[in-house]
Amino acid sequence: MASRKRQFAVNVGMNWAATAVSMVVPFFLIPFVVRHLGAGGYGVWILVVSTTAYLGLLDLGLRSAIIRFVSKAHAQNLLDDARQAIGAALWLRASFSALVAVLAVALAWLSPHFFKIPPELMRAAQITMFLSALGVAVTLISGVFGAVLAAVHRFDLLSSITMAQTVFRAIGVLLILQSGRGLVSLAVWELTVITVAGLALTLTAFKVFPASRARVVRPTPEILKPLWSYSLTTFVFIVAVQVIWNTDSLVIGAVISVGMVTFYSIGSSLVSYSAQVAGAISTTFTPMASGLEASGRKDDLQKMLIRGTQAMLGFTFPIAIALAFRGRTFIGLWMGPQYAETSEVVLQILMISLFFSMADSAASAILMAIDTHGPVARWAVYEAILNFGLSILLAKPYGIYGVAWGTSLSMAFTHLAFYPRFVNKSLGVPAGTYLWEGWGKVSLCSIPFAFVCAYTDRAWHAPNLLVFFAQILLCLPAYLLCILAMFRRDATAIFLARRTA
Repeated sequence: MASRKRQFAVNVGMNWAATAVSMVVPFFLIPFVVRHLGAGGYGVWILVVSTTAYLGLLDLGLRSAIIRFVSKAHAQNLLDDARQAIGAALWLRASFSALVAVLAVALAWLSPHFFKIPPELMRAAQITMFLSALGVAVTLISGVFGAVLAAVHRFDLLSSITMAQTVFRAIGVLLILQSGRGLVSLAVWELTVITVAGLALTLTAFKVFPASRARVVRPTPEILKPLWSYSLTTFVFIVAVQVIWNTDSLVIGAVISVGMVTFYSIGSSLVSYSAQVAGAISTTFTPMASGLEASGRKDDLQKMLIRGTQAMLGFTFPIAIALAFRGRTFIGLWMGPQYAETSEVVLQILMISLFFSMADSAASAILMAIDTHGPVARWAVYEAILNFGLSILLAKPYGIYGVAWGTSLSMAFTHLAFYPRFVNKSLGVPAGTYLWEGWGKVSLCSIPFAFVCAYTDRAWHAPNLLVFFAQILLCLPAYLLCILAMFRRDATAIFLARRTA
């Protein structure tokens, strides 16, 4: 038990470190990129990334299936089963990678017909789209070995490679743009970094888990059937999530203009960074929940749901509240005053979607881990359809604000209608308990912090980002004191249990 807790702590710590790097590096890099590429060039880059992200759907949920089957086989020391699952996944991923290479050509040719790309950027956009799609093909294959490392609880190694990849990518971007090069050079560098990182994942998996040296052969039906039955449901969920989070930029580029993608992406990127902070914890839930479910420890699963939900919101709220009430100041200091007003409104609207996404992220991870994620995937599809429809419907009359409202309203409706009832049905946690213990307590603790942030923004102007972050730190005790007061009994119980141990 102690070793499991230590490994969990190491995994979470390394995930947080990787998350910090993946947040801090783009934080300083994005203004630099926007200045050198301009709003139009950066808008094209965002469109390319958003479009090629859909090619990653050809994973078909195999990553989750690999984690589930390999972690189970590893725990039971059934290395042949693990080797067969990895070999089957590699065969399937290699086939899909070949398909992606063909689709890369089609996307490059068709992109000028789908998006309102300025004529002077059209050729560069086509080449960038092609190279970015090839990067997805490489990721599909190397991602098998990333899933293996996750399955054997080596998030420390996985996070280390991720951090190195982020840092080297950033260094290359700085040098490329400083030398006067543009989109095509960025795409070449991105493909190079992805390939090197993929090789690192492969070699690391070979060393840590020798069973990953599997033969890449066509899998038998006996191997393929259980892999598909799990992965296809996950695939439906992943497709829906991609539509929910990546369609907005495409709608704006197609209905409004490429230039407005930049304004929207500034606000949405801050929401994404906030989600990554809590996501560093949620990624470790799946293998842990699978083990608890296999051991029949339903009580521990219920505790994981409540504590996990509290942790997701607890780590997200300080960032979300600070950005929601001080977004204009922050964006003005970060990106420039020309982006502050418009991007702040987008950010504030999308904060609604961030709350519901984080509130149910622990539940989603646990339900997928115990193979009860069919309804989760179905409701995610409902949300994606509603999101896409509302975004298109509201885009023309309300511009990028309408697109943001389409995302937030659809997420609020589906999450309120589905998750509280389904966690009761699947895990035996009453909806009232889930909403109060999981959502309510932490939400109440954020109210004083919100008032302090709003007052500070009006009374104390921040001349630079250093002062801005110092102000946030000075306001943070208002949140931490409320957390301690709300959860004092839980903290006391943990402290006494450790002293007794």
